[in-house]
Amino acid sequence: MQGDIVESGNLSSPRRIIAGTLSQLDFFGVSPRRARAILTQVGLPARALDEPDFPISLQRELEVAAALVHSLPAGTSTTRLLFESRPNMGLENLGVIGMAMKHAATAVDALRVCLAYPELTMGHCRMVVRRLPGLALFAFHMERPSLRGVDERTIDRLVEYCTVLDLSTSLRNIEDLLARGDPPVSVSLPFPRPADWHLLENQLRFPVHFDAEEACVAYPEAFEESLPHANPLLYRMYASLADKMARMLAEDVSLEERVSRWLWAYTPPPSRGEIAELLAMSERSLTRQLALEGTSYSALLARVQSERAQNFLRNGALSVGEIGYRLGYSEPAAFTRAFSGWTGESPLQWRKRRR
Repeated sequence: MQGDIVESGNLSSPRRIIAGTLSQLDFFGVSPRRARAILTQVGLPARALDEPDFPISLQRELEVAAALVHSLPAGTSTTRLLFESRPNMGLENLGVIGMAMKHAATAVDALRVCLAYPELTMGHCRMVVRRLPGLALFAFHMERPSLRGVDERTIDRLVEYCTVLDLSTSLRNIEDLLARGDPPVSVSLPFPRPADWHLLENQLRFPVHFDAEEACVAYPEAFEESLPHANPLLYRMYASLADKMARMLAEDVSLEERVSRWLWAYTPPPSRGEIAELLAMSERSLTRQLALEGTSYSALLARVQSERAQNFLRNGALSVGEIGYRLGYSEPAAFTRAFSGWTGESPLQWRKRRR
């Protein structure tokens, strides 16, 4: 479907905060105990459950989403669940980004601020907005991910889940922006009609077409209209806050904590140089400032890797070799030596004693 492109950008970023993941856990009604288990099993600390601004990589978030999709009861579709969850979505879930969008002058201005900070929108797709005669089309495309140990069928369901999540969230955000309660003209999805769709179909105020060419929402065009909550002062204030948050929300967090968070966010963890780049400082400055706080990159790396390894060892389905691979070691023996240095015992001894 052609048309003039109004805006195009990526809702996804390799760097993000865990708030979006926590929202997904909440959508699915996952208990705190189960959520803690999921986070630690993919290599995150349990405390991330209580820190919505904790940084997380896209890969790690997708691993959590794959665990959620895989755990659904047979016959339950993520598409139906996400459309049912739309009342719990909305601009407020995007925090300062949502508030900046709400108070933008026009829909185009709202789109631009949304696409400017993918670290905070926490989406998964590229969004292309096109203008056709009388219509605005919002299309969503997700690149197929590759996850270690995840079968192709689960990847298929994960792509469907992430695409529909971005689409349904955007649909609700558009409703909030326009504040008129007008439904879209139509929604199209490039996936088969779910077997349980009949449980929801009659409750919707708009048609949903399956097996379409692309994931797309069609709305009556309203790009140039003033938004009902337009407020230049509030818009500038929230946009400025969003810019600061996109810089890691680091103003009142110690350097030790910021480095630890980035080490937790990725597996294998970032190198000293990569950490310095993430924090917009030189390696020398990073080393010097950590020393002033009484620590070092090596000490923080050992602490994070040790705790992450112990979380993995609690999962009896993971071999020592697989755990070592996840932590970035090419040989099991290298991981065993490192773990023994951290804890004073081998991974197998630690696992046996904990059991």
